Amino acid sequence: MNNMDTEFVMELFLDDNVSTLNRLIVATANVVNENVENIAYINDSLMKEQNETVASVTSRHLTTIDSPLMIEHDFYEDTLKNFSQEDYYERFKMNKTTVEALINFLNVYVKPGSFIVELDKKVHVFLWLLTNDVSFKEIGELFGLHKSSVSYIFHEIATLIAEQRNQFINWPSLEEQHVTRIKVNSKYGFPNCIGFIDACRLKVGSRRKTRLKPEIILLQAVCDERLMFIDIHVGDIGITRKGKVFRESFLSEELKNLVDFDNHLLGDSDFKLRMNLITPFNCEEVVTSEEMRFNATLWKAHSYIHQAFDILRDRFRKLNLIDINKPAAVHTLICAACVLHNFVLIHEGSPVKEEVVTTDEGVTIDTDVVVTAAEKRQFLCNYINYMQNPKNF
Repeated sequence: MNNMDTEFVMELFLDDNVSTLNRLIVATANVVNENVENIAYINDSLMKEQNETVASVTSRHLTTIDSPLMIEHDFYEDTLKNFSQEDYYERFKMNKTTVEALINFLNVYVKPGSFIVELDKKVHVFLWLLTNDVSFKEIGELFGLHKSSVSYIFHEIATLIAEQRNQFINWPSLEEQHVTRIKVNSKYGFPNCIGFIDACRLKVGSRRKTRLKPEIILLQAVCDERLMFIDIHVGDIGITRKGKVFRESFLSEELKNLVDFDNHLLGDSDFKLRMNLITPFNCEEVVTSEEMRFNATLWKAHSYIHQAFDILRDRFRKLNLIDINKPAAVHTLICAACVLHNFVLIHEGSPVKEEVVTTDEGVTIDTDVVVTAAEKRQFLCNYINYMQNPKNF
């Protein structure tokens, strides 16, 4: 028996002078007293354990959430704003003055009442996400914001930038086309070219669900010799054929109105040959040495658009795997990245080296002789071969 039971039995054998009833009352009182003491002890133990648990949880909460938020909030206010030019370019792939210019530009278009978080901070949150491989949660900890707030800010600024598309991505004037013609012909010997068209494949999928294969979305773009985008079209998710994306674009219908008969864009063999869109001769068929020389010249000039895509994806790493669920938001993000691409080039200049122009503007094509797209390509082939090897003619 335990101590409680033993004392209870002993109380039943007290002095004979004490009545059995009294002995029973005394024993019962002792048992009750001990039970009360035991209950109090148990309650004290439980309260102590509960307090220790709460303190532990609170400590972890402050360490993993509150403390970093306070530290990273100071990081934004005291550190990021004082980044050097070198730090800025390493982090955002653009100069500090360019970001300041972007903030000043967007400030005009910000809707009233949207300054709970200042625009300066919103733009830095957006750019940090766009230029780095990080999650909304990580950015939230960095900038002292909730994950949902980071998501809202990201889509808000992406939409705001994409809405300014027509200010930064527009078809060149006749004078600008003339400059492109001269520079491309001077550098590569391909006449009458005013732009370069292609489509790059971007992945759309979850960063967490790595077992799921990402879907593909095509960004079709036309750039000039400065690597500036002069037209873009984002295809639907899952469509991977360049020709189909082109047919669904505004450019497909308007190309003949945007480009004079003498002029043309250069594309690869995934595009259909058109009067204003010149593509290589099909290498799967028998081609002559002249046609091979024409193809080589076209591919060299066409490399402008590849450079533009490389810069876009290198600067905005978010495009390498777009972890956004809504297709409309994916389109908006890609459009915003293209607008920013041009914005940076405007403020920082093109990475393409300027060369001295050594040739005239190009060649005039006789519409009485050249009627079809195939005839125009053959005419250009003959002209390029003549200019490169005049002794053979």
